Amino acid sequence: MQFFVLCVAVAAWQCFYVALDTHLGGLGNVFHEWHALAVAIANALVLLSPYWLLSPRWRGLIWIPMFLLPVWCLIQVTYCRAYEDLMPMRSLAMVGNVNNVLKDSFLALLRWQDLLIVVPFLLLPLRLPLKSAISSLTGHIKAFVITLLAALAFGVVGYYTPDGNYEKRFLYNFSNSDYFALNGLLPYCCNSIYQAVSHSHTVTDGERAAIDRFLQNQCPHYEDNTYCTAPLKRNLVLIVVESLHTWPIGMQVEGREVTPTLNRLVAAEGTIYAPHVLFQTGHGHSSDAHFMYNTGLLPLRDDVVAVYYGDGPYPSLAAALKGYDCRMLVCDEKGYWNQAVTSQSYGFDTLYTRDQLEASGALQRHGNVDDAALTDYAATMLPRLRQPFFLEMVTMTMHTPYPQDKVRHSWILDSDTLNAEARGYLNCVNLTDSCIGAFINALRINGLDNNTVVAIVSDHTQLYRNRVMGVSDYDAVPDDWGIPLLIAGCDTTLRYEPVIGQVDVFPTLLDVMGANSYLWKGLGHSLLRYDITSAIQPRNMSVLGDSTALTPQQREAWEIGRLLIMDRIHYFKTAN
Repeated sequence: MQFFVLCVAVAAWQCFYVALDTHLGGLGNVFHEWHALAVAIANALVLLSPYWLLSPRWRGLIWIPMFLLPVWCLIQVTYCRAYEDLMPMRSLAMVGNVNNVLKDSFLALLRWQDLLIVVPFLLLPLRLPLKSAISSLTGHIKAFVITLLAALAFGVVGYYTPDGNYEKRFLYNFSNSDYFALNGLLPYCCNSIYQAVSHSHTVTDGERAAIDRFLQNQCPHYEDNTYCTAPLKRNLVLIVVESLHTWPIGMQVEGREVTPTLNRLVAAEGTIYAPHVLFQTGHGHSSDAHFMYNTGLLPLRDDVVAVYYGDGPYPSLAAALKGYDCRMLVCDEKGYWNQAVTSQSYGFDTLYTRDQLEASGALQRHGNVDDAALTDYAATMLPRLRQPFFLEMVTMTMHTPYPQDKVRHSWILDSDTLNAEARGYLNCVNLTDSCIGAFINALRINGLDNNTVVAIVSDHTQLYRNRVMGVSDYDAVPDDWGIPLLIAGCDTTLRYEPVIGQVDVFPTLLDVMGANSYLWKGLGHSLLRYDITSAIQPRNMSVLGDSTALTPQQREAWEIGRLLIMDRIHYFKTAN
């Protein structure tokens, strides 16, 4: 009995730690969150209760959940530090994303406090060997009933809801970290399974009718190219920059510009610049951004479109640019985020991956600096591309944890005015900025600068400015969390200050490229045509910015997007 009680205590503490670290404010709130502790104990008791139903020779199986739970807890606390939510259970099966970048990020996100997850488990076999504990156990049915009664008692304490709205507590679509902290491990697992099943359901006739109404009444249907006056088709280069925030643009460290290339583009004539883009990625992270920019659709809030629905068919920017030579170039392997499949779904003719960067010698020439190799390889491609072309590049150097062996040393790393994380991040920003500058120079050398639109976007956030400045997230403003949209080489010069969403990039690019004969305009709005001042944050469906007449449509678009992904073959089986 003593051994079982210790196992319950260890499992409950590990789950309680995850709830504290990811949602309840950290270890300083240990003594204030007794409801969450009661929930954790109740779940641990139920989880381990089958121990009593096993014959003594099989009770050693208790070590399976006892080993898996701390591993799961470590994954979740590090994941949440990077992406501000718990990983859905289904995403644990995404073995194609396991690589050195993921390993380095995991290790960099660990904290010494995380030993509180591991150490109790390691002490279990030392304090009470399983063999001696088993030999003293009798009355296993009685023990099983007592365990469930104890779970019930702790559950009554932990799950008590003053307003009595238990349906909302267990069925409302909270963020994963909210749901876990409120309801514990087992309801969270059940809810994750339910979400996975509901995401895969067959769209009903009623839902299809709702899609038809939304597409007819709420989505744009214009076909004019008012904002593109070029007589010939321009080339398009779309650069998706890993983890680029707006706040480093224009910033100086020790009197020197962090982003001289981006600064020049922002100040140039013919540039559209929106500094306050809300990232709308879900658990697909970078791949969700690629999905939005290429298709104009919103991603799923609690699943990974690129992995589980990546085969399409989908409308796409490449399809809208009819007759273009469409190439995609990435820094990582083709299996990462299922890119070999999605590149075809997004209409690209050719995908270039890390294999090509290594075979060409670009990585070796640039000391394994990903972004330098990427932009150099892209520059060498320019003379061979058939015009007009659409070239999409996805950078990697700014991905945490900014390893010193994959970046160069600059004056930023020697600054004593920034903390270590800010120095590492800004050093990588400066490096990627210089790589983009070298590529733009290659466009000029090849005589392509005057007929090429260069769009620079970010996939998601990384380091909020308020955290660098020591300001609470509760006091964060768009200048702290915004990511940029920068389109150079346009017929319009515009600095657009209000909040917009990532989903608004697709229709804006259609306007800039004069590709509005393509009937699909996406679920967003072109900032050249609409007074956009808000966007919807997918984790809690809150409105960021100032609500306007567009806001109800922006909110409804998330559900319509989910249904379109489920029913994509019905809606997108033929090209627009």
